[in-house]
Amino acid sequence: MPPGTELEMVKESEFEKHPEKTAVHANKRELLRRGRETGELSWKEIREALPRDFINDVEMEVFLFTCKNMGIELKGLPSEG
Repeated sequence: MPPGTELEMVKESEFEKHPEKTAVHANKRELLRRGRETGELSWKEIREALPRDFINDVEMEVFLFTCKNMGIELKGLPSEG
């Protein structure tokens, strides 16, 4: 690899400072697993697993795009319970 192209690794201390951010990634994986098994996810499940404090609009858009590509149907409306 040419100099300067190495990927920077997040220091382990960052995970210790912000465990809730890393939990969001685990929650995404769990939602996708569950959605793949059942073919659907509710907006309530998504909101509970992916709090807006820890996921930005782009990350949410990518997650929803992934659901669509995996054939996971979203039930309800984003503002519904």
